[in-house]
Amino acid sequence: MKRFLFLLTVLTSLPLLAQTEVNSFFSGANEGVTYYLPDTEIEIKVNATCINRTPGEFNRYAERYLRINDVMTTAENYWEMTDIQVTTNGKPNVNKMYTIKLNGSTAGNISLCKNGIIRGINITGNDTEEPENKQQASNRKPIDASQYMTEEMLQATSTAKLAELTAKEIFAIRESKLAITRGLSESMPKDGQSMQLILDELTKQEEALTALFIGHSDTTYYSCTYKIEPTFGNDTTKAVLFRFSRKLGFVDKDDLAGEPVYYTLRDMKTVHIPTPEEIEKKKILKKEGVCYNIPGKAEFVIFTRNKKITSNELGIAQFGVTEILSKDLFNKRAETKVTFDTATGGILSIEK
Repeated sequence: MKRFLFLLTVLTSLPLLAQTEVNSFFSGANEGVTYYLPDTEIEIKVNATCINRTPGEFNRYAERYLRINDVMTTAENYWEMTDIQVTTNGKPNVNKMYTIKLNGSTAGNISLCKNGIIRGINITGNDTEEPENKQQASNRKPIDASQYMTEEMLQATSTAKLAELTAKEIFAIRESKLAITRGLSESMPKDGQSMQLILDELTKQEEALTALFIGHSDTTYYSCTYKIEPTFGNDTTKAVLFRFSRKLGFVDKDDLAGEPVYYTLRDMKTVHIPTPEEIEKKKILKKEGVCYNIPGKAEFVIFTRNKKITSNELGIAQFGVTEILSKDLFNKRAETKVTFDTATGGILSIEK
């Protein structure tokens, strides 16, 4: 076992030899390259936003000074799902662990993922990092309008007066922007880049002061990941994937405060599964070559009580079979390149 761990951690590619013999792994086997075929894991990434709407301090003066109607007058906080992405990843199957013996002269290289799953033969490229399974958030904060208030505005003795002065400052900013864009400003920027920087800053000031009338929304972006590992022979119908509340966002599966989001996983039976007698007759594991998967296809649907959110057709290793690539592809006269799907163990391409 120590030898196996050493091979996986130190070597990212090892020689594949002219006489390519594959066997199930067992402790004390002859020296060779040991690799896994994967089971397929379905990963669902759900993106959502938490929106906190706050009315402006001068909301009742918006129509009088800015001619803006229907501004928000009460605070509100709510969540919305914005996107669901479905992908597949490979997880090492300990029951599909094989050793390729090294019996002759070198004919190529075997590339492994960090977790020991076979990536390819005679190929180049780096392993990719697996995404973390955790909830993540990023927040975009509103601009503080007080930093753009003039001395006269700060000395106002009433809310009505402050609202009036703020509106005048907004119009002054707009006039400055128009003067610059029309080339009428007394102190025009020297170049286009400088002009854009000034216009961006004036727009920032205008938005901050206008928010005192129309209010502002604080938006927090969340991403939560869920994983499902299919099991052969067990279709899933209307299982709860997660619960989501308009007021609370993501909640536990058993928290009835959230509305359930369901999923259905159905084996489409696109691959013939051999019987034990057929497997014994073919003697798959005693042949010379490289083991790989022929994944089956599955229909994966995510939905709520009212609508279908997404429907996907996925390759699933557990719904398929294991086969052998002939050793003749890797003799001294041919350097065959094979790329495997690390999520399913299936072949993506074969090139000579």
